[in-house]
Amino acid sequence: MLRWVARLLFIAIVGSWLFLYIDSVYQRRRAESLFADLRSLDFSTAGFTEVRDIMVRNGGTTMKRRDQDTCTPRDCYFVLQIMSQLPRIPLLGRKAIFLYTILPYIGVRSWVVGASFEVRDGKLYMSGMGVWEYRMERVDWSPYRQMVPLTYGVETQRDAASFKNGPCSSQEYQVWVSHGVFKFPSEGLDTCVVQSAGTSVKRAFDVHLSCLNNPFRNCRFDELAPSAWADYSAMDGTGTRNPQN
Repeated sequence: MLRWVARLLFIAIVGSWLFLYIDSVYQRRRAESLFADLRSLDFSTAGFTEVRDIMVRNGGTTMKRRDQDTCTPRDCYFVLQIMSQLPRIPLLGRKAIFLYTILPYIGVRSWVVGASFEVRDGKLYMSGMGVWEYRMERVDWSPYRQMVPLTYGVETQRDAASFKNGPCSSQEYQVWVSHGVFKFPSEGLDTCVVQSAGTSVKRAFDVHLSCLNNPFRNCRFDELAPSAWADYSAMDGTGTRNPQN
C-alpha cells in the first residue's frame, strides 16, 4: 500500500511539474508572437484596424472607454494578458514561499506579460507593455523572503507632451532604471517612445523571453531587453553592469 501511494504521489508531482513547465513554454511563445507583432507595427500611423488585428491575433479583448457606451473604431481600449499558470494559483503563507522558492530551480517561473492600447479619434493614442517575473528574495526591510518582481516596461504616446512622468517629456526615446521604495518592487527598466515617424520602436520591443524558462538563474535586464539595456548602459556609463548586482 505504501509503495502504491508513493508511486501515485511521484506521478502527481511529475505530472504537475510537466504541466506547469509545458504551459509556461507555450505561454512564452504566445508572448514572443506578440512582441514580433509590436516590432513590426508602425506606431506613427497605426489606427483601430491595425491595433484590433494584433489584439485578435494574440487573444486580447476590447473594452469600452469610461465615457463611451460601446467600443467604436474611433474610441476603444484594448487589453491583453499572457501569463504562466503559477500566478493563477491562489497561494498564501508558507505554500507561496515554498513554491515560489523551489519551482524556479526546475524551470517553472512566475511571470506575466501585459499590454494595453487606447485608440482615440481613430488613431493609436497610447500604449503600455510590461513584463514581470516574480521571485522570492530577501529584502533590506524584512528578515523574511518577499515576492519581488523584475519588471521591464514600454510606454508610447502620440507626442512627448502626453507623457506625465519620466524623461520622455522632452525626448522621443528614453530608457531609465527605477529602484522602487524599500526594494519593492525590485529594480525596473522602463522605456518611453514617442509615436513619431522618425522614432523606431524596434529597440524598445527587442525582448527575449527565453530566460523566463531558465532553470539556472533569474532573468537579467541584459537578457530580457538587451537593446534597451545597452542604450541605458551607454547613457549611464555603467557598461554591462547589471543594477541588480
